[in-house]
Amino acid sequence: MVTLNKALTRPAMLFGIPMVPLVIVSGAIILLAIYLTKLLLLFLPVSWFVMNQMARKDAHIFGLAFLKLKTRGNKTCNTHYGATAFLANDYDAVDITEFINTMRLNERVTLTKHIPYSSHIHENVIKTRGSDLIATWEIGGTAFECDTEENLDILSGQFNNLIKSFEGRPVTFYVHNIRETYHDHFDGHSGNDFADTVSERYYSTIENHPFRHNRLFFTACYMPFVGLDKVERKRMSDGQKQHALDSALKEMLEICQTVGTSLSRFTANQLGAYEENGRVFSSQLSFYRRLLSGVWQKTAVTRTPFYETLGTTDLFFTGDAGQSNNVNGKTFFRGLEVKDYAPESFTGIMNVLLYAPCDYVITQSFTCMAKDEAQKHIKQTAKRLRSTEDDAISQQEDLFVALDMLQAGHIAFGKYHFSLMVSAPGTERLIKDTNSLINAFTDLGITPTLSTLSLPAAYLAQMPGVYTLRPRLVPISSQNFAELASFHNFYTGKRDKNPWGEALCVLKTPSGGAYYMNLHNSMLNKDDFNEKNLGNTSVIGTAGSGKTMLMAFIQVMMQKYRQPRSFSPQAKTQRLTTVYFDKDRGAELNVRALGGQYYKVKSGEPTGWNPFRLPPTKRNLNFIKKLMRILCTRNGQTLFPRDELRLSQAVDAVMKELPAEHRGFGITRLLENLTEPPTKEAQENGLRVRLSQWAQGGEYGWVFDNDLDTFDIGECDNFGIDGTEFLDDADVCAPISFYLLYRVTSLLDGRRLVIFMDEFWKWLNDPVFSDFAFNVLKVIRKLNGVFIPGTQSPAEILINPISPAVVEQCGTQIFTANPKADRKDYVDGLKVAPEIFDIIKNLDPLSRQFVIVKSPLKKGDLRNFAALVTLDLSGLGTYTKVLSSSADNLEIFDSVFQDGMKPDDWLEHYLQLAL
Repeated sequence: MVTLNKALTRPAMLFGIPMVPLVIVSGAIILLAIYLTKLLLLFLPVSWFVMNQMARKDAHIFGLAFLKLKTRGNKTCNTHYGATAFLANDYDAVDITEFINTMRLNERVTLTKHIPYSSHIHENVIKTRGSDLIATWEIGGTAFECDTEENLDILSGQFNNLIKSFEGRPVTFYVHNIRETYHDHFDGHSGNDFADTVSERYYSTIENHPFRHNRLFFTACYMPFVGLDKVERKRMSDGQKQHALDSALKEMLEICQTVGTSLSRFTANQLGAYEENGRVFSSQLSFYRRLLSGVWQKTAVTRTPFYETLGTTDLFFTGDAGQSNNVNGKTFFRGLEVKDYAPESFTGIMNVLLYAPCDYVITQSFTCMAKDEAQKHIKQTAKRLRSTEDDAISQQEDLFVALDMLQAGHIAFGKYHFSLMVSAPGTERLIKDTNSLINAFTDLGITPTLSTLSLPAAYLAQMPGVYTLRPRLVPISSQNFAELASFHNFYTGKRDKNPWGEALCVLKTPSGGAYYMNLHNSMLNKDDFNEKNLGNTSVIGTAGSGKTMLMAFIQVMMQKYRQPRSFSPQAKTQRLTTVYFDKDRGAELNVRALGGQYYKVKSGEPTGWNPFRLPPTKRNLNFIKKLMRILCTRNGQTLFPRDELRLSQAVDAVMKELPAEHRGFGITRLLENLTEPPTKEAQENGLRVRLSQWAQGGEYGWVFDNDLDTFDIGECDNFGIDGTEFLDDADVCAPISFYLLYRVTSLLDGRRLVIFMDEFWKWLNDPVFSDFAFNVLKVIRKLNGVFIPGTQSPAEILINPISPAVVEQCGTQIFTANPKADRKDYVDGLKVAPEIFDIIKNLDPLSRQFVIVKSPLKKGDLRNFAALVTLDLSGLGTYTKVLSSSADNLEIFDSVFQDGMKPDDWLEHYLQLAL
């Protein structure tokens, strides 16, 4: 937090009247009295009283009146239109009195005289009519919602260092924030009827409520020819002028390099000329045109001076509002200025405006002052305060502190201006939006005021390089500017060029913007398509916070990745398979609605699994031997090397010597081929005794000792497995989980495989095969797979030895609301940043908001980024009863569904009955 020296933001005053108008008016009256009659001196106290009353309302009133005079337009034209008019086109003195009696065509004030831009003298630099050089960057910004104040202050300090490095140089910086609406959605067509219906309903809601985003821009204006240099340049020959311009351009390019390097931490992309279809266009000109016209338009670079081509909009100003007319229709706008600043600034002081439900353009400029100029101004202000006693002692002390910081090189000073142009399609909406913004300013301790006298000037001064029309130009420190214009924004994620193509889906942020949800790690400004980047994603949240709904939604949206067009042409296997390891049947309806199969393991009932029916490949043999060892050591029992050898030989005998059709009841066949010495130990606790419990007639014979293997998942695109009845059974949980995980990961043949695992710590609870599971997680990305574990209980994760490692293997972490979250579990255990933990704990479970934490998006970043998003499924209606089903709805489903039914056979009936 930094003091904002309010004494510097007001003009020098005497008797409560700004010095400049006081001297001008008083001098004029005195001169008139000398030449005409001394009786005119009687008007001096009257004029002082009037000016004092005017200044009481607004200390800058006289400066604004001067700007009004400079932008008064043409009287005849203004009378014709009933407003101060700046028009797009210029005409000769054509006589059209037959149609219009009051105005000739050349009696129009066009925008041409106010547009400064002349030509591109470099692909990233534009020259103005006054030979100033201008460059602009679009800034991604810093995601502030889930960041620490310490880190944000560091970034603000770095921005301050950039600004003060130009102290005393003829440079003006502009920062623009354009907040506007836009539409975006994904096609989402997958060929799966249910997934396509959900996708269409979801995106139709988004289409009806468009997104808003904040586009940030930074502009550097270099004035190489000022003062005597400008006078001297007029005397130069054309060759000398060109040489001087070349030298200025060289200096400007060095400025661009310095600025670009410093702004790279904010994801800066420099605007400029580019070629498309054989023509040259300029994104830099498109930005300036947007400021002038209110619409984005591709702008070609031609031989015609830019000031003659950019003015394609008619502007009308009346009172405190304006109207912009262009080919897209008309837009109304109003301006807000800062009448009185808060006593202190802090990083992100304007963040509240980033959430405003309206469209606007914020313009902030900062013209660097020389150190001696700033010192002189501060000393004069302090002297004035002492002599006039028009401010508090504390403000005088603040000025001396500022002077010390200036002399120490901690800050620089510059002339600053702020304007906000709010726009709307109608006047009623415009007034409503303006009032909401005024309230936001008031809450910050800032006194805003409507632009009235200065509205035309403030609107035109949005264009970088229009220095003389900037209203309420006041000196502030570079640190104040860095905090007022902090590049705070919202991460939008990465829309395209991800490992699987476009992002998974579009979500809304609290600011009304879009977040492109993507599970894979993917760098900005890089084409990662078909790269095998990490995509593992953990979902952690308490019951009732929407965790199950979210995981089901992800499974549905994943269906678009099955389309051949989403694969690389070189992909050998163009297929998507999703597997859902479920608990309490939470995902059953979703899996079946997708046309998938759902396996319910019921204790004591044959599962239809027979691992010995698998082909006798080396990998399968190793798996079966490992599985048999797990069965033989389930109660902490050990195997001697000779036992492992006999077990291995018996497995080889069954798998290699018996044809597949003779390997039914595989464990029974294994016992037939398993030899053991006739010892007492073998008879009491030998391999045959241990395995017999898993054979036909044994306690667990229903698990693996079946005739056929009906677990045919090779041709199924979506399937789920319910572990409700065995996950809490320590005797069978580990071998069943091991078997299922092996069978599922055997599908990693190059296809896209997505594995969901609800309450994953229970599935991975046995240390016997935890190494196997962990190794699978490490290599799954290389095989084009994604693992999505979910749980309600972070505490259970921390108890389990493998679970923390599983979370570490997740490049994306999703946290739903948890009001009862324990800091020790999240911060100390899961290594969640404290600021993110605070957000998770304070989220409303019914808000369906969650935090997404991802690996760094930008090269050089060491910190993860986080985004707060909302899953709005209101447009799905009863389809949400399919994504997540309650116990009551499961009963309804059971009454409707019969084995073998397809979604068309049961879905509509269920939706009619669902509660």
